[in-house]
Amino acid sequence: MSSKKLDTVWKAEPHTVAKIELLGAYLRAWFSILGTKPPRRGAEILYVDGFAGPGEYTNHPTGSPVAAIEAATSVLGTHSARWLAGDVFCAFIDQDPDRITYLKQKLDGVRRHARIHVSMHASAFVQGLNAVRARQPRPFSERDPLFVFIDPFGATGVPFGTIAGILDAPCSEVLINLDADGIARIFQAGADANRDAVLTDIFGDESWRTALSHGAPFDAQCRQALDLYKRRLRTITGVRYVFAFEMRGKTATLNYFLVFASRHHLGLEKMKEAMRSIDQTGGYAFSDADIGQSLLFRFDDPADFARKMFGLCKGRRLTYGELRDYALNETPFVNPKKMLKYLEDHGLIQDVRLLPGKQRRKGTFSEDAVAAVVFARGEADA
Repeated sequence: MSSKKLDTVWKAEPHTVAKIELLGAYLRAWFSILGTKPPRRGAEILYVDGFAGPGEYTNHPTGSPVAAIEAATSVLGTHSARWLAGDVFCAFIDQDPDRITYLKQKLDGVRRHARIHVSMHASAFVQGLNAVRARQPRPFSERDPLFVFIDPFGATGVPFGTIAGILDAPCSEVLINLDADGIARIFQAGADANRDAVLTDIFGDESWRTALSHGAPFDAQCRQALDLYKRRLRTITGVRYVFAFEMRGKTATLNYFLVFASRHHLGLEKMKEAMRSIDQTGGYAFSDADIGQSLLFRFDDPADFARKMFGLCKGRRLTYGELRDYALNETPFVNPKKMLKYLEDHGLIQDVRLLPGKQRRKGTFSEDAVAAVVFARGEADA
């Protein structure tokens, strides 16, 4: 995304509209699950939009703040009888005071449930987040749910230490628009872009010095920046689920990366489901930022991914939970079932260990029945 100065309200590109639709789809699942099955009865639910904007575009009526409030209002209305959480708090941060003023006027006209409370902060992201934390401390320190959407206008303004502080919370998730293009340009610019201080701030340490290659093509540097950022997220205690998506238009031109990080597998499952549902419109497509080949959610053949899994797992015994986490973090799928079926059909699974008292049909791999899978030692075992 460009770092150029925008007007108070600007035109949304198709990928921006898609991103808003994705956010709304995910938040409907997030509010629903955590509202009806909260970590504790009466838990506060906090959504933070770190670069909120004015709430609409010149060519589209719904910005991310409106999408969040509409999602929460819809879920509260649908699940009112089953709602066990406390109230929903939505905090909107934007450095431009004109956008905050515009957003307030926009939200005044948006219907919202009485249990949704809104706060607005005309400040930089870090300062605004600190103000939100002072006002709503429980989601940052206890098990009350916290989701932060971070969509900056460039590569800077989002220190890694701030992201780590969010994800230190026991029930936290983030969705980040990572400007890997901007990071690569800063890396190439050197001292002219205050490179050392800026990149150390973005990544939280000096690992970029060895992870980014001076002689690599620009596209490769972008990929290196993304891969390093994902590795850094995984160093945060408790963060087990990190997945990055490229968002591409019809011409397959890369628009940007979306990076999702969560402490719970269900978060990444629902995010992948949201992306799959949004991608059905045909106007854009998400592809896996690691794979970089076929469009992720137009590609259901598990063969290539199953073979890659076998290459890593052959001769080993892995629990179903370990295989689920592999599928979530390293493949397009939300579970390993299709890949395991493919491997069993091709004689590459030596044994399937079941939970006590459970049975299974060949080719099925239910989490409720399968305790572990023993992989063949190699192709010759088949």
